[in-house]
Amino acid sequence: MRKKRVLALCLSAVMLAGALTGCGSSDAKEKDGGSKKEETTKDGKMTISVMGIDWGFGAVSNSQMEQYWEEKMDVDLDIEWVSYQDYDQKLNTLIAADSQPDVIQINKVGGAYYYPILTQAIDAGQFVDLTDYLFDDGKGIAETNAVMKNWDENFWEQATYNDGIYILPRSKAEKGQNSGIEVRKDLMEKYGYTEEPKTMDELKDWLIGLSKAATEGEGKKVYALDFFDNAGNGFMDDRIKGFATAFTGQTDWEINEDGEFEYMQFDEKYIDFLNWMKDLYDADVLDPEFALGNADTSKWKAGNSVAYLCQWYNWNQSADLTSNKVFDKNTPDTYEAWCLMPVEGPEAYTVSPNYTDIDSCIAISSSCSEEKIQKILEVFNHTEESMPGYDNLMRFGVEGVNYKLLEDGTMDTSSDPKMGELNKQGYVGGWNQIFLKTDQDQVNDKFKRDGAKRASDENIARAEEIKTFVYDNLEETGMKNEIQNLQSETYNNQWSVLTDDVNTMCTQYVMGEINEQQWKDFVDGIVNSSDYKAIQKEFKEAAGK
Repeated sequence: MRKKRVLALCLSAVMLAGALTGCGSSDAKEKDGGSKKEETTKDGKMTISVMGIDWGFGAVSNSQMEQYWEEKMDVDLDIEWVSYQDYDQKLNTLIAADSQPDVIQINKVGGAYYYPILTQAIDAGQFVDLTDYLFDDGKGIAETNAVMKNWDENFWEQATYNDGIYILPRSKAEKGQNSGIEVRKDLMEKYGYTEEPKTMDELKDWLIGLSKAATEGEGKKVYALDFFDNAGNGFMDDRIKGFATAFTGQTDWEINEDGEFEYMQFDEKYIDFLNWMKDLYDADVLDPEFALGNADTSKWKAGNSVAYLCQWYNWNQSADLTSNKVFDKNTPDTYEAWCLMPVEGPEAYTVSPNYTDIDSCIAISSSCSEEKIQKILEVFNHTEESMPGYDNLMRFGVEGVNYKLLEDGTMDTSSDPKMGELNKQGYVGGWNQIFLKTDQDQVNDKFKRDGAKRASDENIARAEEIKTFVYDNLEETGMKNEIQNLQSETYNNQWSVLTDDVNTMCTQYVMGEINEQQWKDFVDGIVNSSDYKAIQKEFKEAAGK
């Protein structure tokens, strides 16, 4: 096995409730990076301690579903599901003390799985480098597993830190997720806007025209876009970032023609995007108080806007419009969803690459023995081929216990309250965060569902058309967030301070409170600062450039 660097580092873990400093000593580490704990067993089965995220389901330990998995996999799972509200703080506390469970789910922090506290722990030897288990002259797990063997080199690069693979993906997400311009088809048809825009200029005129026509015809304000300052994300929110990509030709960070790391909002072409937004604002088709963060004013699903830049697969309305209603429950049943094809801007299409294509992932503590590592890799990486019926178990649980199979093929979990409670306690459908699952196929899972929730043939065809376009476009451009899995101490410590006023300045520009020269002077002040230059230098060093 590849030798791991063993460093005596102090982990400075800054968490929501305060600061905790822990120091991981390398003295007790063995050659392969871990101090081995004495194995524990229960009824002759190896015990594997696990910590995962409960996203509000109310999952409990030792549930019916957990016991079923234990029997099926011949293992004792000592699992704790921690509320998403407390997970990061608890995990970071355990990591700082080098007392993490055998298997932990890794949550994204700032969009990245390899966040500073985790990478410091990796540098200190606290987690297993899985590279040699995954790739072994055609015999590794990644080369033989029915799901993993389909993952390409680019995907594994996203799981790599300092030439090692320390996080194990659980599935591959759909690419370019936030590239769907979802629209109200009923309004398009009612007001004569069925000819779809092909360029950003055409899209702007189309949005302004349809917004004004719908506002007059519906007797209520119907804005152009579902847009507000979402949790402080402002102008880098996924609700509009794809539009900015069309003008800049990049996502969050790129390597520019001078070989320098460059942030999207500091690209000289970003002003063209701001002007596009300003035209919408000046036409009175954006919520004039978008900066206040009111989500309801322009909410697309409430019928308050024409369009919503969102996941390209999240408009999976059923053919009858009501069996699977993507709009709010209190909206009329006549609301109909559609999705435009990505439109072309001066520099790119409105195709926004994911920060990472890894849907979820786990890491294995280096305190595990070789025997336990092998058992973990067996238990957590089953497929339909290795365990027939596995895919349905992952999604729906056990037939007769967690669901009833109806004649039309629908899995019914709602008619029996007891089933519903068992499903919550057992986190049915949530184990795919820690166990391997099939790669996402949202067209099949959302649009081609069995029974009444199936989408219309027209909508299925459009969803497939969008998916093909997004995948082909990303393959052609190779666009990605260039700082993925790179670390910069100055970035970690100073970025939020350095960019604190950027969103405010974007807002002021769109509202006409500052002019173009004032915006450019503001950006120049940041990009010429010592902190920004240090960030660029440190990212280049981390990338080996």
